[in-house]
Amino acid sequence: MFRKLAALVLFGFIAAPAAHAEQARLYMAPVEGIFSFTPGQLDLAGQSSVGPVLRAGPADAVRLEAFLDANQANTLLIVRGNRVLREVSEDEDLYDDNGVIPLVESGVARDEMDALQAPDRIDIWAVSTSIDLSNQIEAVAEGENMRGAGAVMLKLTPEGRDMVAALTTANAGHQIATLLERNILSSPVVQGTVDSAGLAVSFSSPEDPARETWVLETLRAMAQGPTQQAWPAPEQ
Repeated sequence: MFRKLAALVLFGFIAAPAAHAEQARLYMAPVEGIFSFTPGQLDLAGQSSVGPVLRAGPADAVRLEAFLDANQANTLLIVRGNRVLREVSEDEDLYDDNGVIPLVESGVARDEMDALQAPDRIDIWAVSTSIDLSNQIEAVAEGENMRGAGAVMLKLTPEGRDMVAALTTANAGHQIATLLERNILSSPVVQGTVDSAGLAVSFSSPEDPARETWVLETLRAMAQGPTQQAWPAPEQ
């Protein structure tokens, strides 16, 4: 169940995400809570064989234990910016056998390690049961959300529309994240039921053109059928 007894000083490492699988995954997940490490407390503590090592202070370790106890999620997402570094399922341990928290899975490509600076923020998101919309997209276009901001417009199948309506009804007033593979596209607080075949997905943070292009083209490939391949994710 996510955790076991760990030392009060936590260590981990950060790396670039793995290349995408042939078929990308688009899903929505209710966010039960977000744990943020204390600002200014995360710093590079040296190098290990796997790359830069991060340290979190004892106070953060105690707060994290309380956070894990308080949230009834089935998945933990370790997040840096709009990127999910690691997913931890309910039958996995957040800590490893040495009482430390790996921030990425083993085997993840680390070609950006040399350029990595001390992170200003690492979060742990506790999310509950998600819905998979990967095979529920009929069409994709560029557009705007209700506030006039740029967004990706998805036309969902009738089944996809029902899935989103059920999820938003059950989680009205709560935050729901939309993710494409390990990219967090948006995470708004949903005020009520979303019951429409057209779904606007707004970017949650300022984007770069390469990433926006990747998102659009990957979603378009998914709409064309499961045999289409996703484009390689851009470097962060």
